[in-house]
Amino acid sequence: MNMKSFFLGLFTGAALAFVGLLFIGLVYSEDENSIEYQTNPVSYENKAEASFKVFQVLEDAALARESKSKEHGWYYGNIVLIPGENYYTDQVITIKKPQIVGTYNYVTQDGLPITAPVLNGEISK
Repeated sequence: MNMKSFFLGLFTGAALAFVGLLFIGLVYSEDENSIEYQTNPVSYENKAEASFKVFQVLEDAALARESKSKEHGWYYGNIVLIPGENYYTDQVITIKKPQIVGTYNYVTQDGLPITAPVLNGEISK
């Protein structure tokens, strides 16, 4: 009887430890993709207007690259997150009076962590 009680206690303890660790992991896990808004928006690089080309559409926003040459249509500048809906890939978006209202943290497919500014302003699609 002693051996049976020992193994029953061992199994119960291991099961409770597993459930406890699982619960702690679920409670304290952070989403890899997260937006942190700031209380005071600041001007985006003191620009009156900036153009961006969407390269990834999210549920309620788009990731886009800034145009570094409007003349040649080159989009290899800063990556930004533009909140909103109904964006599509390769769409060019111009923002007048762009302001940084927060940061967006995400991890690329290669596992590289990226932090991009979240922009707001007068958007023309």
